[in-house]
Amino acid sequence: MGVQNSKIVDVRNKKPDYSAKKLSSVFSKKTKDAKYNLRANTIIIAGSARLPENTTAKHVFGHLTIELEIDHSDSTIVDFSCTLSPSLGEKMLRNALLRSKIEEGIRDAVKQLEERFSGATKKAMIAALEDAYKQYKKYLKK
Repeated sequence: MGVQNSKIVDVRNKKPDYSAKKLSSVFSKKTKDAKYNLRANTIIIAGSARLPENTTAKHVFGHLTIELEIDHSDSTIVDFSCTLSPSLGEKMLRNALLRSKIEEGIRDAVKQLEERFSGATKKAMIAALEDAYKQYKKYLKK
């Protein structure tokens, strides 16, 4: 028994290859594989808000940003993205927003946050949602 024809490599003293060529090939491959194709007839709206100083997200992201992909024909939110560390808060937003009309989705998300979420990022989450709605109204006036 045992492993036959195996090669043991000592990696303790081996330095990682951070050359531009190596990193470029790694990132371009991941980018191509993870390419996201927007749905037809959608727009992306982003709202942002300043995060409180006492949060990890403030030191990682600086601001909280909420992006909404909205079907322009009927104002339905078809996708959602958020720069938020607590994933349960993000799940709450996702459940309230997806497949809703933008106005009712944001209203429901704010209501859910006010009733069910307690945390330092709560005000920033609500402010980012309100900013996203303001950006959407601004887009419609174009």
